[in-house]
Amino acid sequence: MSKVSRLGSVVTEHSALVVAVMLVLTGVFSVGLGDIQESSSISGVSSDTPERAAHDEVQQRFTERGANTTVTLVAVSNETGNALSRATLLETLRYQRALYQNRTLNRTLADDQAVVSVANVVARAAVAAERRQRLPDPVITGWTESGTADIEAQASASDSPEPPTLEAQIAQLESMNESEVSAVVTRVLDPKRPSSGRRAALRLLPQSYEPGAATADTHLVVVVQETGGGATVDVALPERVTDGQVAARQLAKDRSDGERYYLYSGGLMSGQQSIAISDSLAILGPLALMFVLVVLSIAYRDPIDIGLGLVGIGVVLVWTMGLMGWLGIAFGQTMIAVPILLIGLSVDYALHVVMRYREEREDGESSPETAMHRSLVGVGPALALVTATTAIGFLANLTSQMADLRMFGVVSAIGILATLCVFGLLVPALKIGVDSLLARVGWDRRSSSLGSMATVRRALRGGSTMATRAPVAVLLSVALLTAGGAAAATQVDVATPETSFMADDPPAWTDNLPDDLQPSDYFLKENRRLIYGNFQTPDKQGYVYVEGNVTDPGVLDGVARATDAVETADAVLTGADDEPAVVTPVRAMQTAAAQNESFNATLQAADTDADGVPDRNVAAVYDAFYETTPRLATRTLHRSDDGTYDGLLLRIAVNGNLDRDAAVAPLYDAAGTIEDADGVSVIATGSPVTSKNLNDGLATTVVESLALTLCVVLVLLMVIYHVREGAPLLGLVTLLPIFCSVTWLLGTMWALSIPIGLTTALVGSISVGLGVDYAIHISQRFTEELDEEVDTETALVRTSTGTGSALLSSAATTAAGFGVLSFALLPALRQFGLVLAIGIVYSFLASVYVQPSLLALWSRYRSEPTLRASPSPSTTDD
Repeated sequence: MSKVSRLGSVVTEHSALVVAVMLVLTGVFSVGLGDIQESSSISGVSSDTPERAAHDEVQQRFTERGANTTVTLVAVSNETGNALSRATLLETLRYQRALYQNRTLNRTLADDQAVVSVANVVARAAVAAERRQRLPDPVITGWTESGTADIEAQASASDSPEPPTLEAQIAQLESMNESEVSAVVTRVLDPKRPSSGRRAALRLLPQSYEPGAATADTHLVVVVQETGGGATVDVALPERVTDGQVAARQLAKDRSDGERYYLYSGGLMSGQQSIAISDSLAILGPLALMFVLVVLSIAYRDPIDIGLGLVGIGVVLVWTMGLMGWLGIAFGQTMIAVPILLIGLSVDYALHVVMRYREEREDGESSPETAMHRSLVGVGPALALVTATTAIGFLANLTSQMADLRMFGVVSAIGILATLCVFGLLVPALKIGVDSLLARVGWDRRSSSLGSMATVRRALRGGSTMATRAPVAVLLSVALLTAGGAAAATQVDVATPETSFMADDPPAWTDNLPDDLQPSDYFLKENRRLIYGNFQTPDKQGYVYVEGNVTDPGVLDGVARATDAVETADAVLTGADDEPAVVTPVRAMQTAAAQNESFNATLQAADTDADGVPDRNVAAVYDAFYETTPRLATRTLHRSDDGTYDGLLLRIAVNGNLDRDAAVAPLYDAAGTIEDADGVSVIATGSPVTSKNLNDGLATTVVESLALTLCVVLVLLMVIYHVREGAPLLGLVTLLPIFCSVTWLLGTMWALSIPIGLTTALVGSISVGLGVDYAIHISQRFTEELDEEVDTETALVRTSTGTGSALLSSAATTAAGFGVLSFALLPALRQFGLVLAIGIVYSFLASVYVQPSLLALWSRYRSEPTLRASPSPSTTDD
């Protein structure tokens, strides 16, 4: 007796014991449900890349507060269209005062200068003017592009008084009329008076600002909080920081001063994502249940079987989610797809077991135990093989550089194993018990399979009919279609925009939902569009980091050449002053020299060829630079504790709307120009570079996981079919239709302009893992029919109508389950659901309508050696 037969005997002969054991295990796993943690953060590319390490080092070395900070951006506008008016500047200062006074936010602020705006610059200049009866040039280092902010406005003279307090700034603007405030704004932003203060203030104004104007559509307030740890893209913000950001938005909402405040921050995004996940589950859960009930009702036409299926689905979800809790795996955005996936797989497994059971009962087997035993022996090996290949498909995501994708693969594999246990043991045992009990009271539940319905039967016979009449023509047509899909697949874009994980405004149909299911108000995407579309933001900031002997004059020569090159590059942004958004040590020292005669003399003395770049006594020039303008120097130079200089930085803002390669080209070009110098290492980094790495990692994930899945599944199928059937080639025949369906899917993604993103990067390996399920069942049934010594045509017809009916029900349920994700509030999940629903349909079509032609040719090829060896009709060769 085979192992499968022995296991089937245990289920059928000891069904009550099997049910008891499975329920105990369910109770054990359910304990872990309480330990599931929700996560709205997105784990990107592993942080051990050189670019990520360099980015973290830049944050630590070249920002006053280091890397342990995070920023909330607040765009302020008003109904008049002038955000630099007296009223708006005053209200901005009052809003800043409310931020400092809020205890939830205040305890997280980086320091007493952690809230920055143009209003501070104007007010301090006005205070200084009153003190000295002249308008000074404020020295300000405003929000730095690295994502931190610090501000210091003071008179340019070394003996100037301390900067005025926020209360003094408010009082000063309150004492002035509109024209007086406008005069101060004009003076501060005068393009004829270039200064570091003016340039920093311009970074807080929109790119549409006209240089020299005293008006602007909007301006930026920057709020800096301490995170208490590295705030990289892979780490969720502490709850206290997020609470502070929520408080900042609530303060803005509560204001009735006529100004409009548009906030954007990591904490707000996490909160909105968490709400969107909850809202999506609340909406998708009932929809998924409805689709499952509809499909099961059509397939089973039996309320008891439907009920057993739902029980099995519930147990699978408890096992999987419970194990997630036990293992400490957080429920993140990609995990939303896991329940939908497992529902589809559960229905698939249930259909194969129940439909084969019904076929056995239709063939005259009266005993439920015997019919179920034959059903498990018949479909058990296929289900085990399907479990192995599908799990391999998901575990292939372990090759991904993204932690979220790796965890998705692990959890999915756990769920698939749980599905096999539940629908291979628990559900059959329950069905035996129910049917036996009902049989004792005279209710003989013999239900027909879906394939016995005339309409469905005719549709499913299409593949077998074509396979017997013109298999070569079918395969040639499929080959052409596959080649076209493969060509289109190479053109699929790779992109993971942050907005794909931000909820859109709820569609109109949600207005008709009950109050408990009404989605929340999603504001963040519009706020981000306004802020990122108008201001120089962190996603546009790139760096060229030079480490080593930066006092070598040759290094500065390279920096000067790189500076000249990038300032003329089309991909480099221009600021509100129409100047390239580039800050380098060379330009910074030239700016300091223009403002300070002493430093100018030092720089000229070290510049023997009068090109504006020091070529001797570089360390002494750096010392003078630090002494003259320390805040400007620290943004571009790093001085170690022993006073030596070991790093410098080029800050280059690039146009993020360009093609990724074009956007980062100036960074790589600048790095290449400098790296020729001796004694230094040079690397391009910053958000544009790490974003490109993320997308490159996604492309690598798709290729590697798909290639690994195909290779491992192919080897596994060939080995198993060689051992079981003596026909290793059948493994290739089984996998080919799924390969075709994957190429069709990728080609469809190109046609629909759906990029490969953090979620859609999964589709290749998942499509193989799910699709091979269908192909294995077709091959398994076909070989079983041949073993019954029927001819090829009869075997194909029985396979197409018998197993094909179960596949039809399974594909409809799984596609509908994934299709439900099309109603999700997050764009990334909508794309994921749509793509996988299409992939399921393609896998079904390939298995039912393409694979029969391959099997027909394989059967013919297998029979030819036998016919040549012996004319006896009873001779077979497997």
